[in-house]
Amino acid sequence: MDRVKLGIVGLGRLGRQHAHNISGLIPEARLYAACSLVAEEVEAAKRDFSPEIVTMDFDELISLPKMDGLVIASNSQAHCDMICRALKAGVHNIYSEKPVGMTLEEIDQIRETVKEHKANIFQVGYNRRFDHNYQRMKAEIDSGRIGKPIIVKMINRDNLWREEDLVRFAPSSGGFIFDMCTHDFDAARWFLGSECSKVYAAGGVFRFEGIRGIDIDNVVLSVVFKNGAIGIFEASRNSASGYHMETEIFGTNGDIRVNSEPYEDRLIFADENGYHRKGFSWFYSYWEKTYIAEIRHFAECVLNNSRPIVTLADGCKTVEWAFAANRALDTGEVVRMD
Repeated sequence: MDRVKLGIVGLGRLGRQHAHNISGLIPEARLYAACSLVAEEVEAAKRDFSPEIVTMDFDELISLPKMDGLVIASNSQAHCDMICRALKAGVHNIYSEKPVGMTLEEIDQIRETVKEHKANIFQVGYNRRFDHNYQRMKAEIDSGRIGKPIIVKMINRDNLWREEDLVRFAPSSGGFIFDMCTHDFDAARWFLGSECSKVYAAGGVFRFEGIRGIDIDNVVLSVVFKNGAIGIFEASRNSASGYHMETEIFGTNGDIRVNSEPYEDRLIFADENGYHRKGFSWFYSYWEKTYIAEIRHFAECVLNNSRPIVTLADGCKTVEWAFAANRALDTGEVVRMD
């Protein structure tokens, strides 16, 4: 079987995991080239994953004639620039981590560049659509089993950060809503088959004083969808018990839930203080299979010239929503998206 030659730019905590998956866990692909601006990350990728080409020059990466597709896993603020530069250099198959852009102007720029330079496969990294539980939830909703969806509730709590790590990460993260909550919105609009009509937000800094004025660490978002359904999204950077993700869709004839008790293993320990189970230490452990599945899907789309499950249009919708949610947070007003 042919194997897709993939290049990757960005070898931080998620980019390195993508490189690991491509190099050994995805039979349809191989890690052809790896790029980072950090010398230590390049050397580690060369040592651990053995790509044919390693470089600290992004222009060199996107000029490689034998590369079949590019995975962009750099920091959020660089996504738009790298997407557009890659397309202009002749790269036609792109997987980009979310968000694809940081402003409405950036997503317009990406749309125009994709059209002008005729991108072939463009996939955005909303990995939850590749979770088998979420896929079954989607199928049950579409079958009408719970009737008409009324409320979608999502809890998205990151494991407790070390403050110095969050202070370093926050300025380039794209902001809390872009970084975490767009995952929830993408899944919700997929489940409901509807776009957002209006959004209200309330949040702030409750734990990490070092990011005050830069970002927030907790938020609650209330959303009304165009089909009348209601969304409630809660997100946090400081879950002391470990990473926690929970989803419920409540309908006219029933409800369906995923991950009400997200434990890393089945071991229960009991002592004089009660019963204890180990939570997830970070988000990647929780979603590991989906990260493998989404890059495998990208490779399959390149091989078969097929449309990806998560498209550029999906990625642009989440940016538009995040922009409105941030505006709602800043103003304290309900923001309409019509």
